[in-house]
Amino acid sequence: MVYEMEVNDIRPDNLMKESKRLRLKDLEDLLKNESRFIKVPCPACQLNDYSFLFRKEGFNFVGCNKCETIFINPRPTFDMFINFYETGEYLKYWNEFIFPVSEEFRRRSIFIPRAKKVFELVVKHKCKNRIMLDVGAGFGTFCEEIEKLNLFDKVIAVEPSADLAKTCVLKDLNVIQKPVEKVEMDDEVDVITNFELIEHLFSPKDFLFSCNKILKKDGLLILTTPNIKGFDMLVLGEKSDGIVAPVHINYFNIDSLSLLLKSCGFKVLEVLTPGKLDAKIVRDKIINKELDVDKNPFFMYLFLEKWDDLGNSFQKFLSDNLLSSHLWIVAKKD
Repeated sequence: MVYEMEVNDIRPDNLMKESKRLRLKDLEDLLKNESRFIKVPCPACQLNDYSFLFRKEGFNFVGCNKCETIFINPRPTFDMFINFYETGEYLKYWNEFIFPVSEEFRRRSIFIPRAKKVFELVVKHKCKNRIMLDVGAGFGTFCEEIEKLNLFDKVIAVEPSADLAKTCVLKDLNVIQKPVEKVEMDDEVDVITNFELIEHLFSPKDFLFSCNKILKKDGLLILTTPNIKGFDMLVLGEKSDGIVAPVHINYFNIDSLSLLLKSCGFKVLEVLTPGKLDAKIVRDKIINKELDVDKNPFFMYLFLEKWDDLGNSFQKFLSDNLLSSHLWIVAKKD
């Protein structure tokens, strides 16, 4: 096996079929109110200068003509999204089945390395380490692992979903069951982390302003999100499994997210794309006949004939050169 981590390890095939069925059912209920969807400006640069790209699963995807962010437009209202996540069966299924079944693999392959990386970044950027908020804490596994490193005096899991917040409480985590936009802190926060969250949000700008408000001066914001200019997303386009409506509604690139962070009072310190699965994802699409590369001899050579020899080094090239679809950005409150 070329890679230690396979997509099936974190999204088991036998469970993903049911997950997709439930998502489509929740999506169908959401689309009943399509006439009430609203148009929004680009979530990164705030301009109303965009072009239609494609329609997928009932939603229109547009691309900003300035910063090249891709986003769903028009989109459900904020209240519709809240209802989608609070009453839908899709997220509940992940909490009850997919997260528990895959947790230990996710812990070893994702959350332990993630916690160690956060430790390194906090030390590297000489940030104080009294209070950390993990916003969108989900199943709580990252908070468990960062607590084990004894880096912070207090770790707080911010999770608005009732089911996921309950899971975090059962793990004896310090939990705030609110969206960060409604969180008020007696003490300023040193570090805010949020992983694979901003792509879900109705208003990323409001979210980042709220994070800025509760961070202390020079406090760190560490976030991850898909990079729409990463290899697999560029190659696959609308065929990408990462483009999944209406769960992901904003698709940033390095430049557009940096622009958004600056407009919200942050200074970008570091950008990383440490992805491990871009090449494997594209190869699987080729093998499953979902991506035709018959007229692309380079892809046929790399992904089929020379995969065992070159797969790892090609993925490393993508990661090292900011070309992976897995994006980390580290910023400080300016």
